[in-house]
Amino acid sequence: MAMVILPLLPLLLLLVPLAAAQWSSCSKSDDYKSNSTYEANLGLLSSTLPKKAASSTTLFATGIMGNVPDVVYALTLCRGDSNASACESCVTTAFQDLRQLCPYKKNAAVYYDPCMLKFSNKNFLAATTVNDPLMIVNTKNFTTNADITQRLLFTLINSTAQLAANSLRRFSTSRLDVGSSPTLYCLMQCMPDLIPHDCESCFQDILNITLEYLGGKQGGRVLGTRCYMRYEMYPFFQGDPTLRIINLAPHVPTINNTTTPATVYPQSQPPDAAPPPEGKVTGQEHKEKGTSTRK
Repeated sequence: MAMVILPLLPLLLLLVPLAAAQWSSCSKSDDYKSNSTYEANLGLLSSTLPKKAASSTTLFATGIMGNVPDVVYALTLCRGDSNASACESCVTTAFQDLRQLCPYKKNAAVYYDPCMLKFSNKNFLAATTVNDPLMIVNTKNFTTNADITQRLLFTLINSTAQLAANSLRRFSTSRLDVGSSPTLYCLMQCMPDLIPHDCESCFQDILNITLEYLGGKQGGRVLGTRCYMRYEMYPFFQGDPTLRIINLAPHVPTINNTTTPATVYPQSQPPDAAPPPEGKVTGQEHKEKGTSTRK
């Protein structure tokens, strides 16, 4: 099924879907010239940031190269269930792809399954919000009623977010098994340099977006510079989930959403997923009743 771009707001970015599970964004303005100082600074970052991320225990790295007006700020994060070699390869590819997909753009980002990368001529490194999120929407709907669906998604994301925000790597995976309701899997991660409170705030934006825009969908993602989330009806991450959820929250609190996704990409239902490759499980498995709510 071909992907279609459905803008929710006047577009500030040009968004290009790549191969499966890859999306990029390019600014419309702020171009740099070939053989310019900005291009040289970007090249220096592309030669150092992949190794810097791979050598980090959290597979995360930021970089600043050059001086105004040619300064380049960059940030990259590999998924918490990845490894150093896969991380370095993904970030290296990300730099190469963005030079092709967003030629001469000073502000660009790309999201893959294993990693994400963003660079800009403006300092975004101190931001703590989800920042111009992209939303990937499954085209199939749940067959459960709307109230149960909202409780499922709220319980899943709220519980996973709490565990991720308070973990050392700001990363968590989960599985929700509640009675006859569909089994759901979730992965959430925010940048490891965020304190737990800021990570929770970023996840709160994702929760709000999910309940408003993804309600009823069998799967989806919210991708942001500082945090992201994915949930599906099939396992898609390495190893066992770090969180098992066995009961639904009794109700969904009122959501005051002030964040609107920049763009929505519909995605077709993927083929039946095989069990994820065996991997060393990091962290103790938890059981969660799903009755807490975030404040």
